[in-house]
Amino acid sequence: MKKLTTKDVTPGVKSAVNAYLMARVYAETIREEVDEVYKETLGIFPLYTDAFTRHNQKVERILDVNRMYLSKDEETCKNVYTDANFQLRKRGIKPDVMSDDECPALVAENIQLKTQWLICDTAAEMMGLDFDGKELNHRLLCMGLEKYKEFIDLIVGLVVNLPGFKNPLKA
Repeated sequence: MKKLTTKDVTPGVKSAVNAYLMARVYAETIREEVDEVYKETLGIFPLYTDAFTRHNQKVERILDVNRMYLSKDEETCKNVYTDANFQLRKRGIKPDVMSDDECPALVAENIQLKTQWLICDTAAEMMGLDFDGKELNHRLLCMGLEKYKEFIDLIVGLVVNLPGFKNPLKA
């Protein structure tokens, strides 16, 4: 494989990185808003972890949506999800076309993930690999999530440091 230079960065890679940057900011923003709604909702509906005697863990109040799985209190969980859904719609975070079972943060994070796949697709082509972006994505993930993130950051860094790069978030 030949050594790549900044001149070898393809328009496809540049576009994929721009899409990724916009998707990432959107996903991070929506995640913050959704988590704030759940934090407020969990403040209203007391939810507690179940006691795990084999781990000597005590019962604790759950104030983070990512810890709700630690409770078997289905009724309170249902109330949390119902109220959070109402609040997300009321605040305009969750559009009317999105079903009650969908989470705006997860939808946004899925869009971000797809832009990462696009980076792998275009980078594989740019690097002249003997395999496609799907295989590159697979191989990177087999090396570990940190290596995968490192590769995405490397390609993003390559593009944003190009002379004449225009930040798509400031356009």
